Amino acid sequence: MPRLVLEAGDLSATIDSALGAGLADFSLSGPGAGPTPLMRRAPVGAAGAFDMAMYLMAPWTNRIADASFAFDGARHTLRADFPDGSAIHGDVRGRPWRVTDRTPVHARLAFDSRAHAGVNFPWAFGCVARYELSPGGLAVELSVSNLDRAPMPAGAGLHPFFARRLWADDEIRVRAHVSGRYPCEACVPVGDAGDDAACAALREGGPLGDPGLDDVFAGFAGEAVIEWPASGARMTLRCSDNLGHLVVFTPQENDGGAAPWFCVEPTSMVNDGFNLRERGWKGTGVRVLEPGQTLATKVEMLVERLRATTTMSA
Repeated sequence: MPRLVLEAGDLSATIDSALGAGLADFSLSGPGAGPTPLMRRAPVGAAGAFDMAMYLMAPWTNRIADASFAFDGARHTLRADFPDGSAIHGDVRGRPWRVTDRTPVHARLAFDSRAHAGVNFPWAFGCVARYELSPGGLAVELSVSNLDRAPMPAGAGLHPFFARRLWADDEIRVRAHVSGRYPCEACVPVGDAGDDAACAALREGGPLGDPGLDDVFAGFAGEAVIEWPASGARMTLRCSDNLGHLVVFTPQENDGGAAPWFCVEPTSMVNDGFNLRERGWKGTGVRVLEPGQTLATKVEMLVERLRATTTMSA
């Protein structure tokens, strides 16, 4: 079966090996009849990664503008896979992965681009994902390795879709220390990151509200806290040092109201980082991997129960 279920204490996680080794579900037992999803739950028979609770991004994250970039003096053209003409969110999110190890509380999966037709990247690469569930949370390790004979640019990250409410009428709160937000056009940076009101709001950890964000923040200090005050639950994302950027996405529904989910995405690189690096931008987070080298990332999603209707603590 492509779906692997992990269970520990009040938590459960379901991994779909056929859809990019992403999460189909991550739930916490609540007061109702059954687990309550901390992330939006993928439907049975999900058609693609955009239906998932969380998908993995590699060997790049977010967008490559115009599906084209230069590296080491050569121009590389990818297959555009988004309506704006960009190549988006890497190439592994919708592909089948191989399960290499599995217990009731952990799973390890691998991907080798050489075993798949039509991979949308000029270099041969491999990825390993490892999930480990405990009563206190879920640890996700994601690595990308250069399996080619020449250096390649690389990035990695997670794209979770968090639920705005659990079992109560939550006014979701998010806190993350970031130093600046990139001015963007069509989600592509056009200038250096600068401190602004959106950065201050994230640092203060107040109610998320409905700011209509689809932005990338620089100087992410490695910890993001999400709180559901009325339900009395908190999740702390503790990220490896190489995940130095944070994308926050708060979409709206067709009626203008907030979608029932939002995204807080720890990533190693800025949007369109390959092109920005080629233009001489500093701090893009793009990692150049020599043959045999690996970029290894880790995110711990620590879950706590709190007294309901709390405020964000320091």
